[in-house]
Amino acid sequence: MTPHTCHKRRTVLQWIGGGITAGALTAWLPANAQTAARTSPDAAGRALPVASPRFAYVGTYTNNVPGSITSQGIYVFALKNDTWTQVQAVASENPSFLALHPSQRFLYAINEIDRYEGLPTGSAEAYAIDPNDGHLTLLNRQPLSLSGTGPAHLAVSPDGRYLVVALYGGGAYNVLPVDVDGTLGKVSGIRKEISCAPDKAQQELPHPHMVLFDPTGTRVLAADLGSNRLTVFELADGKLEVQARIATPPGSGPRHLVLHPSGHLLYVVNELGASVACYGYDAIGGRILEQRYRVSTVPKEFTGQKNAAALVIHPSGRYLYASNRKLESEHPLADSVVVYLTHATSGALAPLQYWNEGLSFPRALTMAPDGGHLYALSQKGDNILRLRIDPVSGLLDQPTQVAQVPKPVCLVFA
Repeated sequence: MTPHTCHKRRTVLQWIGGGITAGALTAWLPANAQTAARTSPDAAGRALPVASPRFAYVGTYTNNVPGSITSQGIYVFALKNDTWTQVQAVASENPSFLALHPSQRFLYAINEIDRYEGLPTGSAEAYAIDPNDGHLTLLNRQPLSLSGTGPAHLAVSPDGRYLVVALYGGGAYNVLPVDVDGTLGKVSGIRKEISCAPDKAQQELPHPHMVLFDPTGTRVLAADLGSNRLTVFELADGKLEVQARIATPPGSGPRHLVLHPSGHLLYVVNELGASVACYGYDAIGGRILEQRYRVSTVPKEFTGQKNAAALVIHPSGRYLYASNRKLESEHPLADSVVVYLTHATSGALAPLQYWNEGLSFPRALTMAPDGGHLYALSQKGDNILRLRIDPVSGLLDQPTQVAQVPKPVCLVFA
């Protein structure tokens, strides 16, 4: 970490008015917050052993995005002693989001496209993972439902039997069965959404943006930027049924979700409102409860267009990380990662740090399995930055570029 970065971090900590200062952190942290390397603290603060990942898979944009470097698709890296070595580049069309099968034998990708095989739809791909070198072999590719364009996110059910896809352009959700050999079956469930919100520029139609399984493994939490709402679906027999819904405040544009490890708190990053909100979650009843807290992803004096993107939570549940992407703004934190301290019981959020060094349109963030590092993917910078997470304070430092990848937008470890 350069002296300039050190100075910048101290300035931020002193500058946040009414937030939590470095000296007050201990009031929110358990006594055993310090954890050893290659362990992951759980919600109770216990250090649990975590296997080091052997491979990294990076999804990219291959077309319809600005940039001078052409991407091939999915990039595969072998990991050894914190060194990334590219071992494969798999041809794939706009594989903008990836998901790993629970067995870690298969990888799934959505192709963020508007036409496939001459029809207005996106597609999903299934790959087998070679356990020796991490290489991917395409198993099959399935079209999504008719008019199911622009898929934005996917999630594999904890039992490995289904793939759920959020269709941003198609305003719908799809369910695809997963066979025992990892291949994808044809779409078995279609949930078409109807509704919109006041922002006619970006909320003229429903725009499902993310899907997330809750601890039961049978419920799917979903964020819809276009309809400005959060939904709990029940997944049964390859179909989704609405169990509960809650509207987010006007102008929010919910984009991504994370559940606290305790399972009773749901955090949402709002793209349009550039904020992070905390909701209670009833895992037994499958209901999203009232909004408890809402904090900005940018400082008060921010000027220009706001645009929040990614959201990840530390394995301990103590720290939350969100990203901002630069659109029409010249503010130095337009491209940045904001660090929050979380309260395990109430879910309250306190901003601790804004990091902007080395970032260029950080569309995605990925947490290392042991919680020791945060990876920021710079879509317009064509690189992946690794930031050390201080085990006591949760603050970021020691930036290292681990890989150069054209237009990276998703990272999965295996």
